[in-house]
Order: sequence, then C-alpha cells, then structure tokens
Amino acid sequence: APAGRYWTNLDGKLINSGIEFALNYQPINNGNSVLEFGVNLSFLDNILEDYNGPAVLTGNLHGQGISNTTIQRLASGQPVNAFYLREWNGLDESGFDILTDEGNSFFYIGDPNPDMLLGFNASFSTGKWNFATNFYGAFGHQIYNNTANTVLPIGNLGSRNIAKALVDAPVRESTANSIKASTRYLEDGDYFKMANFAISYAVGNIGFVNDLRFSLTGQNLFVITDYSGFDPEVNTDKSRDGVPSFGIEYTAYPTPRTFLLGAD
Repeated sequence: APAGRYWTNLDGKLINSGIEFALNYQPINNGNSVLEFGVNLSFLDNILEDYNGPAVLTGNLHGQGISNTTIQRLASGQPVNAFYLREWNGLDESGFDILTDEGNSFFYIGDPNPDMLLGFNASFSTGKWNFATNFYGAFGHQIYNNTANTVLPIGNLGSRNIAKALVDAPVRESTANSIKASTRYLEDGDYFKMANFAISYAVGNIGFVNDLRFSLTGQNLFVITDYSGFDPEVNTDKSRDGVPSFGIEYTAYPTPRTFLLGAD
C-alpha cells in the first residue's frame, strides 16, 4: 500500500474479485487474405472489509471556496475511494442549491472504479494492404468534475468563463450561490474510445529502396461518452497524506488526437 500515516494501521482487508473473458475469431484465412477479431471483457469488483479505525480521507479538491475539502473515504463495506458527498437535488426557484438535510449530512454515493472493462481489436490484410484498429472502454463508474465545480461556476459570469450547462439549465442559478462539493458534480464516467487505426501499403522494392512501405496511423480518434469534461479517461492526482485518490478531474490536459504519416 502507498506510504502515509493513514495507511500505517489500516487493519482491514481489501477484497478484489472479478472475471475476464477473451475471444479471438478468424473468419477468413485463405493464404491471401486474413481477417481477425479479438474481444476482451472484464467484470471487476472491490470492497474494503473489517476496517474499524478512524476515517481515512482522500480526494482533496482544489479551487475557490472548497479549500481542504475531501470527497473520498476508505471505509468498511465500501469500494476503494468511495465518494462521500452532500446529496444535491437541484436548484430552488431563487437559483440556490437544494441539498438533502440542508447539506448537513454526507452520504456514500458513487464509485470511481469501473464495473466493466471492454477491449476490441480487428485486423485485415490482403495482398499488400494491411488494416488494424482497436477500441476500449470502461463502464459502471463515476467521475467528480472538480473543474466544473470551481473553475467554471456561475460566479464567473461577466468576468470569466462559465460551464455551458449553466446557460442551458431550466432554472437560472443565482450568482450568489456558494461553491460547495456535492453530487451535482458527480457524473457517469462511462466511455468507449477508438484508440487507434492504422492502414499500410507495402510497395516493395523501388530502385535502391528495398521493402518500401507507406502507412497512416491515427490515435484517439473519437470517444463516446456523456461526461461533460475534456476526457473521461483523465485522472488528476488528488491524494491526501499519501492516500491515493481516483476518479477526480481537475484542469487536466485532455488526451491528444494525432495522425502520423510514415514511410519506411
């Protein structure tokens, strides 16, 4: 376990369980052309049990109005890095937060650990041509959008950027609404991403050049997700006292989309 004073006497047990399936299928292989598919599917679960010590806090948020706020805990009966937050129930007619128990109570709501991981790859070669691609995704987890919480709040109106969702909301939020951590910024983190695609053509020998081949490769071509931040795959380090966090996004640079044209 990572070093840190909270971890020194963590007398519980972390139980990880799951099952993984892998399938490869080759419908075409006739000597001239080969078509192949591969799928990986993993179902995962973890839970901390038999821990009766003091609360282990992590997920240290940053930004105006929430200094030293933590939103994750290690607790018995909960998954690792379970979110521990006020429950947000929308805005009232005046544009202020409606919170369960007026915000005095906190709840274990949300899990940053995916329940399912999916990978898919395909390749096809025929003659001098070769194609290959792969996709992957994660499902059944949540992400805390610290960027929307403190960098793009309604209080910025008239001076700095605000989140687009604030403009389109059915109830206009009051600029006097205070910044606070809550389930308002806890979002589904499900995503499915096209990681890369490559196409190549083997020209062969041309003059003094042997085995010439041209290729075009694209990486991070698209992502399907409802997450409102830059990239659901981004995780910002929000550890506290050596206890790692997971599933929090704060002003992180998104994964770039790149295209490479090559000859070798």
